[in-house]
Amino acid sequence: MTEAGAASAVARALPELKGKLTGNAIRVLTPNVSMAILNLNLNRNTSRDEINEYLRKSSLYSDLQRQIDYVSSPEVVSSDFVGNRNTGIVDGKATIVEGERCVLYVWYDNEFGYSCRVNRILQYMSGVMFTTVP
Repeated sequence: MTEAGAASAVARALPELKGKLTGNAIRVLTPNVSMAILNLNLNRNTSRDEINEYLRKSSLYSDLQRQIDYVSSPEVVSSDFVGNRNTGIVDGKATIVEGERCVLYVWYDNEFGYSCRVNRILQYMSGVMFTTVP
């Protein structure tokens, strides 16, 4: 599924996001790591620092800590994310914010990361959820 296809699937599942989420993807040199480019329309003006701080804290302390990760380094490359268990890793250095518009670059491991998501769903369905510590 393409990222644009994924964005329209999200809009079907969450109608309140229709017209607020678009996506893109770029090919990277690692065969099992990809990057999604999320173009978001926000409800208010914000700053790059505010968005990045929110995502960083969410990756450490929220219920989403097993879903998202956050990195802020100018030296990351696709191979750094091979074997990452998270659904997506936000690249904070690449975040672009202009008023109510935000562009996020999110890395993900197509193979291992996906397998971990399937495992988390099975854990949830079976009622066996393990504690995660940041």
